[in-house]
Amino acid sequence: MATKSRPASSSSSPKPTSRKTSWPFLTVLLTVLSPVLVATLVFQLDSFEPAHLPIHELAQPPLKASTKNDHMLQGSELVGFKQLIGPEDIAYDSNSGVIYTTCADGWVKRVTINDSVADNIVENWVTTGGWPLGLALGHDNEVIVGDAYKVGNVD
Repeated sequence: MATKSRPASSSSSPKPTSRKTSWPFLTVLLTVLSPVLVATLVFQLDSFEPAHLPIHELAQPPLKASTKNDHMLQGSELVGFKQLIGPEDIAYDSNSGVIYTTCADGWVKRVTINDSVADNIVENWVTTGGWPLGLALGHDNEVIVGDAYKVGNVD
């Protein structure tokens, strides 16, 4: 009798079949509903109540600031007192020690600062013919004047 030998990988023993169990309901539950449940839990734990209004703070009288500071001018010197009429703005040239100021009478005045206040020199420098309100020093120490009535260049 002749016997047939079978190869080692014969089909006599059944192959293990991998059977995938699909649980779509469980997958949807974990991926979609679990964040919603966590957010709901966090929302329920946090109280969104506003802070209480301190009524006792409203019953106190309001604070009043002093309108005059008695110590503001302590140690300062009055420059051009009674010589500058309604000064509006100043520009200080530190190289020459000169203060330029605009006045209500239309003049830009130049004040030369010396060691003593009595030695300061106040002179009419230039008039705009209008109402000069602002001053600035330019890059080359030119004086730039802003006038309320004049538009354009002043001759």
